[in-house]
Amino acid sequence: MVLQFILGFLTSFVAATPPGLLNLTSLKISLEKGKRKSYHFAFGVTFIIFIQTYISLVFINYLHNTSFIGTSFQQIAVILFALLSIFFFYKGIKEKKTQKIKKSKIKNSFTLGVILSSLNLLAIPYYCSVGSALKSNGWMDLTQTNIVIFMLGSGFGTFALLSIYNNSAKLIQKKMGLISRNINFVLAGITGLIALITLIQLLN
Repeated sequence: MVLQFILGFLTSFVAATPPGLLNLTSLKISLEKGKRKSYHFAFGVTFIIFIQTYISLVFINYLHNTSFIGTSFQQIAVILFALLSIFFFYKGIKEKKTQKIKKSKIKNSFTLGVILSSLNLLAIPYYCSVGSALKSNGWMDLTQTNIVIFMLGSGFGTFALLSIYNNSAKLIQKKMGLISRNINFVLAGITGLIALITLIQLLN
């Protein structure tokens, strides 16, 4: 159970680390409205992460238990990570050099966190990919208890990362220029490499 929590924490923490809409919005709220409001936003994001992680792992478990699908976890992981790699590469090409966050009309920070996190359509494919990879490599058994523990870990991982953004907002704002312009290509390379490694393991 401790391992499942740690895995959930790390996968979520890593996913939330690159500059993106959620953490940059949290940073913006911290700078403009104070840390208290930014934590309200982080709670909203975390609430949705709980739900998205649970749905993803339950879906992967359903695929595993449905005999007519006949697809291994390694095959699922290869497909999903390959699609993620293509997505990040495309996003890296299309994205502007500077990331601008449009001013939101929503005043309640918790509600804003819930809405923006719900609109993050990449979360469920990401956690499906992670769940498939962990299952195929023997790191995770998709029991109901493990799914809930992993879900809690993922939520706390996201909240911890957003807390770092909130408390280091001014420093991060100064240092993120080069990283934010190239992070999508880095993520494309990482997800592509994972897909390749999983494919090699599948062929062997």
